[in-house]
Amino acid sequence: MKRLEGKNAVITGAASGVGRAASLLFAREGAAVACVDIDTGMGEETAAMVRAEGGDALFIETDLANPAAIEDMARACMEWRGVIHVLFNNAGIAERAEFEDIALEDWNRQVAVNLTAPFLCSQKLLPALKAADGATIIHHGSIDGVLGNPTLVAYSAAKGGLQPLTHVMGFWLARHGIRVNCINSGALRESKQGIPVRLNRDNRAGQPMSEAQRHATPMDRPGFVEEAADAALYLASDESSYVNGSVITLDGGRTGITPGTF
Repeated sequence: MKRLEGKNAVITGAASGVGRAASLLFAREGAAVACVDIDTGMGEETAAMVRAEGGDALFIETDLANPAAIEDMARACMEWRGVIHVLFNNAGIAERAEFEDIALEDWNRQVAVNLTAPFLCSQKLLPALKAADGATIIHHGSIDGVLGNPTLVAYSAAKGGLQPLTHVMGFWLARHGIRVNCINSGALRESKQGIPVRLNRDNRAGQPMSEAQRHATPMDRPGFVEEAADAALYLASDESSYVNGSVITLDGGRTGITPGTF
């Protein structure tokens, strides 16, 4: 039996990267998938790819920085399927800038997409998640939210909020049979399937893994977006039925060692 057979999933940031990889993987494992993204062209392409493989997919164009748009998205998802079994809050944006150069507009948008949106998406979809009689919410965090990236100030601060949010949501929602977990990923810069990997809102790909980052990563390579999708599948499936309020670190061992010691 497929691991998500008969389940309905909502995935944000589904147009590319981990979101597209997860949309395809979840569908292959039997889930119907609502693909949410601000990029209509790429998002529709993801949904079409799912359908081309025989899956069931719906695309919903949504600006996750806009609370009203999130309400509309949640309403559309609940009209599509009255029950939601999996919510993968995957979407994220990052803008590089030194601290003194960060514009308030850029700060607010990064906090809105990276932190406020996971909170709001979870809250607005809660009726459909409660109806599942055993649902799961997955946040996509970052090791930058644990250690802090000097060139990604707003991104680091926003992603840093996801870990305690995961813990407290796991507490409050367990009574409804809803598990909440987080994936803190490192440098996910490549794809095994040729999936576009990008993070910036102007659609530029993230910077390639630097030699310093590679040296600091015991596995000596960047991560593949499919590896993050695999972790999300585990958290979405019944195989993780006793995992709640937890954080999985997916970084090739980078945060497992003290910087500068080798």
